[in-house]
Amino acid sequence: MKPTVLALLVLLMLAVSVPAQRTTDSQLGIRLRSDQDSYSLRGAIHLEIIRENTGADRLLVCRQWGWGIARTEVHVFDATGKEVQTDFMADELPPPPQPYDFVLLSSGDFIGTRLEEPTKHFVTKPGDYEFVVKYTSYLSESYARQAMKMPNDPFWSRERGTILSNRIKLHVNE
Repeated sequence: MKPTVLALLVLLMLAVSVPAQRTTDSQLGIRLRSDQDSYSLRGAIHLEIIRENTGADRLLVCRQWGWGIARTEVHVFDATGKEVQTDFMADELPPPPQPYDFVLLSSGDFIGTRLEEPTKHFVTKPGDYEFVVKYTSYLSESYARQAMKMPNDPFWSRERGTILSNRIKLHVNE
């Protein structure tokens, strides 16, 4: 038998022998909004960040956000599209979660938070800016299932990747 035919047969046998996994339509969306269109450089910016189950199946999400790089990040872009860098770095490593730190969202359900930070944490001068949030769960699937004994409901884990919010435009004045 030729090596390519043999390899094809082995792959076919593996595909048949792997148990079928339950496919789910579990999706997570993230929305960003602000109660104002304009803020002072000397004040604070108020953002509402909402995670929503946009799929058809129930979805477990952790109540904690985990602010910082590769977790929940607020990115700001100036009028030319260049990302704004400041001296501020969000770096929160939440404590290990407990089973009660999770919420089961049905389709259309959401959980959110209000973020109020000094404007200078985001920008250093007046102007027009676009804000967007990148969200990545800080918990891995294996940790949640093995260490925490999570139920078999679909869970939004680190392995599902990063999702982006909508962009909002805010003006910053003196």
